[in-house]
Amino acid sequence: MGKTETKQLPCVRVERRRGEELRHALKERKLLRPDAKITTDTNFIYVPLIRGLTEAEKRELGAVVVTTREFVIFESKRSVEDILGFKPSFEVVGDIAVLTESVDPSKEGEVADTLMDLHRNIKVAAKRVSAVEGVYRTRQVDVITGEKRTETLHTEHGCRFKLDLEKVYFNPRLGGERNRVASQVVQSGKAEEVIDMFAGVGPFTIQIAKRAPNCHVTAIDINPDAIRYLKENMELNHVENVDAVVGDIKDIHDRFQNTADRIIMNLPKSAYLFLREALSMLKPEGGIIHFYDLESAYSDTEKEKSEAVDRAIKQAKERLLTTVQELSDEFPHYSVKILDARRVKAYAPYAYIIGIDARIKT
Repeated sequence: MGKTETKQLPCVRVERRRGEELRHALKERKLLRPDAKITTDTNFIYVPLIRGLTEAEKRELGAVVVTTREFVIFESKRSVEDILGFKPSFEVVGDIAVLTESVDPSKEGEVADTLMDLHRNIKVAAKRVSAVEGVYRTRQVDVITGEKRTETLHTEHGCRFKLDLEKVYFNPRLGGERNRVASQVVQSGKAEEVIDMFAGVGPFTIQIAKRAPNCHVTAIDINPDAIRYLKENMELNHVENVDAVVGDIKDIHDRFQNTADRIIMNLPKSAYLFLREALSMLKPEGGIIHFYDLESAYSDTEKEKSEAVDRAIKQAKERLLTTVQELSDEFPHYSVKILDARRVKAYAPYAYIIGIDARIKT
């Protein structure tokens, strides 16, 4: 794309270390101005916006400064929507583009060919044909065109992840969240013992282990294929400070009792059902839990959407606090302090994945 002009645009100013995390978060919320070049100076990164931010959006994004700045505007190229006349919903994992919503079967081939033509790095175009199912959290994916495979190599924040879309669960849209948690571990500066309770192929685990080599991560998943890929990903990323464990956390949590400084509970639909196991694995003095929850909150209009997100966050906090309170007979010495609660991503219309950082303390 060629440079054509400059424009004064609203933007977010943030410390350089948070730049990639923020870019992902803005892109996911469709707030990133895609035709403007992100700029930096010695201390900050400036990310251009399509509009100013609401107060609710500022709260979701954390400690950011909204200002204005001059940005280089690039000459736009034809989009998928320009070519097809509609905008298909898709995500890219490695070199595979996956349609995430159904398309008229007569147009699937055209959509797939267009994606591959516009994105030369894409070698496979596929579609989801089932929801995520079973305790292994897998779904069926059919290849529409390109190479006949569902295995790929995905890169995220300097880490590489080998995975098969039909054998494991992986959400590329959580890259910013994984970076945010890994950054917290790095910033703590401590030699932490971390437990990733539902580790999958290791997107949280590998980032933490690679960026905080003084820490140790125990990565657990019930899906043997996920752990097999996690072990491959340890080799790909040259990390050794990880123990990869296959098993149902309900059955094996006693092996890790009173060992963890930090626990990741990335199972939004049912993480609250495993809080007993999480609390039992924390060190006696407590620690940090990254708790993810799926909450619904209806809104009639776009204006009410931010209020709906606030309701979803409130519901997630109440679920965490109520569940821990229900376990107080078993863990009377623990109390909960919520450090942060935010919308991570939209899951479906009127449903949101909420992330909560909580300090469990004595």
